[in-house]
Amino acid sequence: MNTPSGKPSLLIAFGGNALNVPGDHKPVQKEEFIVARRSMEQLVPLLKEGYETIILTHGNGPQVGQIFRQQELTAHEFPRQITLDVCVADSQGRIGYILQNVFDNVCQQHGIDKKSFSVITQVVVDPNDPGFQNPTKPIGVFYKKDEAARLTKEHGWILKEDAGRGWRRMIPSPQPLEIVEEAIFHDLLDRGCIAIGAGGGGVPVYRNAQGELEGIEAVIDKDRTSALLASRIGIDTLVILTQVDHVCLNFNQPEQSPIETATASEMDTWLREGHFLEGSMKPKVEAALYFLKNGGKRTVIAHLNQLAEAVAGRTGTHILPG
Repeated sequence: MNTPSGKPSLLIAFGGNALNVPGDHKPVQKEEFIVARRSMEQLVPLLKEGYETIILTHGNGPQVGQIFRQQELTAHEFPRQITLDVCVADSQGRIGYILQNVFDNVCQQHGIDKKSFSVITQVVVDPNDPGFQNPTKPIGVFYKKDEAARLTKEHGWILKEDAGRGWRRMIPSPQPLEIVEEAIFHDLLDRGCIAIGAGGGGVPVYRNAQGELEGIEAVIDKDRTSALLASRIGIDTLVILTQVDHVCLNFNQPEQSPIETATASEMDTWLREGHFLEGSMKPKVEAALYFLKNGGKRTVIAHLNQLAEAVAGRTGTHILPG
């Protein structure tokens, strides 16, 4: 995508934990805004350097799990009528508002003439997607093994061990096929706005026999949706921010080694060899490869606190076509 400044266009995908407030400490007033400010402040160096065409997406794994859990805990008082697609929309609106509010305030504080706009984003999936038969998307908090067993017995949930960090609830994660609000993202970028959207991978919907959109019980992987949106818009660089500095070979093994630069074909080989874990790095690498195979120029996977350094090429894993 050509930009007036000559800087590449960016889609920056923030992980849900970049915006999540830990639940094991005394809460602070407006703490979600404080956490969001740390993320939005990282955009200031990029904006001052001339990066102006930017889409922000975000995860919602902790938040949507908490919302859904609240529904379960209050079912004896309020019969649960809110389905998972509505919980995703709920988290989109909440996080999108916070990011929009904080971003605009950060820009005002730094004298940057830039505004943001948050889009409640629907994403079309196939109701016959095999993902519905094999839930793999973790949401919500981490549980100990005995807690996971109890929740499975009490609620019929599917919980699996998640990359050595504990047990989490698993939800169907179908492939994203279409961004319903794609044209709106184009309009916002044309107006010079920073677009915020596709939160939590988007609200999962499908087209019924009449061609109408209906919600469906699923959570779409936000990195896969980010890759689809970036390729459809014509973004140059996809940046996926997570909780590690690099993608690694032999993760959590004595021979673990970071990947600094690689081609798409090299990453594809390592993916097929099983180096990247399901529910952790695997969907991020798959998203990176999809983006590069569909016109993207570079994918960066880096630590959520090192955005500017990663875009500049000084840290993170950089994946190029080829």
